[in-house]
Amino acid sequence: MNKNLVFIIKANQEFIRHSKKEIVEVEAELNSLFESVSYTYIPLLNMLERFEAEGIKAKIGLVLPPVLCALLDNPEIQNMYSLWLDNRIALGEKELKRAKKNPEILKNVERIIGQNKQIKKDFQEKYNNKLIEKFVEYHRKDYIELIATCGTDIFMPHYSDMPEVLSAQIEVGLQAYRKSFGETPEGFWIPELGYTPEVENIIKAYGYSYTVVDSRSILLSKTLPSKGIFYPMRTENSLAVFSNNPFFNDELFGEDGFADNEVYCNVNHDIGFDLSMDELAPVVKKGECRVSTGFCYWNKSFDEKSIYDSEKAFEQANLDAKSFLKTNSELLTKAGDEIKDTDFVCLVCTVDAEKLRVDWAEGLYWLEQVIRGSSEYSLNITTCNQMTQKPFTYEKVVPYYSSAAGTGYGENLLSSKNCWMMRYIKKACERMIDLSDRFPNDTGLKTRLLNLGAKELIIAQSSGLAKMIENDDFPEFAKNRFMDSIKAFTSVFDSLGSNTVSTEWLTTLEIYDDIFPWLNYRIFSKKK
Repeated sequence: MNKNLVFIIKANQEFIRHSKKEIVEVEAELNSLFESVSYTYIPLLNMLERFEAEGIKAKIGLVLPPVLCALLDNPEIQNMYSLWLDNRIALGEKELKRAKKNPEILKNVERIIGQNKQIKKDFQEKYNNKLIEKFVEYHRKDYIELIATCGTDIFMPHYSDMPEVLSAQIEVGLQAYRKSFGETPEGFWIPELGYTPEVENIIKAYGYSYTVVDSRSILLSKTLPSKGIFYPMRTENSLAVFSNNPFFNDELFGEDGFADNEVYCNVNHDIGFDLSMDELAPVVKKGECRVSTGFCYWNKSFDEKSIYDSEKAFEQANLDAKSFLKTNSELLTKAGDEIKDTDFVCLVCTVDAEKLRVDWAEGLYWLEQVIRGSSEYSLNITTCNQMTQKPFTYEKVVPYYSSAAGTGYGENLLSSKNCWMMRYIKKACERMIDLSDRFPNDTGLKTRLLNLGAKELIIAQSSGLAKMIENDDFPEFAKNRFMDSIKAFTSVFDSLGSNTVSTEWLTTLEIYDDIFPWLNYRIFSKKK
């Protein structure tokens, strides 16, 4: 019997206007995007390159949302990223002088400068600024599986009474996948794993073969599957369903999780929040907000003077990888002993790319060691798609409402801090559905207006904005991004009602929010 491990990395990204007029207002969010490129996406591609060179045939799942793909493919963003790297290299040169009397810190400065220079070389020369194309290449070489998702990270349970909204988001995600990756996907990622009853009918209608839900959706289902969370299931319409591993997040980020080890880098102790503005130039300029710089010299011990040692951190990551493999190999062996008449057992481990970057700088290195050492523990690293060959033989389940957000039910996405957003978005959804039916065959300016309204609504529906406000993570950006889209949609609605429109306003907003240029407002039409 095979013991299978599935790793799915879910990337996140809100849409960022990047015009010169608004660049200062979104600088912190751009900084976060560029850090993800430097510390997640390029290292991930480099890891896949090493696997290919060494003939390691492991495959992982990767969710690259449409907004992220659009931004990474944008030449302006690519140029900004190159300049961002230059500024960090320049800051590093200043840090060499400041740290010359402290050999341990100096060693870290040299390491970080070297990383930035190598990342810049990889981005410009190895990948020719086009990371998405490289991900597609490794997808076709069978090293990763690119999994589709919605247009933005909509929390589906909030719209369970609006099937038109759910259909629109899934359709935008599907079209974006085809535009970016050039093919039709098999798997669908439910944002925040926010399952709501009967959403599987809409997912299946768009041709998807499988999806992943939170373990609570399975364990609280009307009929508990005899193989538990260790084997795929299916819904009434034969959409294959996998449960995520309920232990994985605690193993990595829990109170005694791997990421909490004191030898690992403390990315929250960054010189961007310690030094004066003059010392931080050119990364941070006077009058602008402070941002992280990537120059982190300390580990996670309670002693703030403990300097980070990368060699010790990587040694610990190797030990943690072996510990993880041993524990999960034993768990799958026990599961296999309990489950009768099965050809395999599996655990689906899902991880948020942002959390991996922020909470565990060595996380990708750990994942690489897990993949490299998996065969020693008789574990296969595979994907959900490779285990959905016999969907009609799986047990039927009726999943229960659940989510990976909050404590299991997404309550942090509708809290006292962010609940005010829902009244705006719900009314806009009602209006968009009505507009799409009232103007089914319009052309010209009206079509442009309706398409813009649909686009702004899709952007505003992202649960990531509500989460940012709840977590005080760039809350001003999130609030402004949400209100800009709501105001734009309201202007569209009023213009259609009064039959007047400013073409200058319309054209300007089309340029500013230059995502989903192919979007057709009719996706919000009621399905017959």
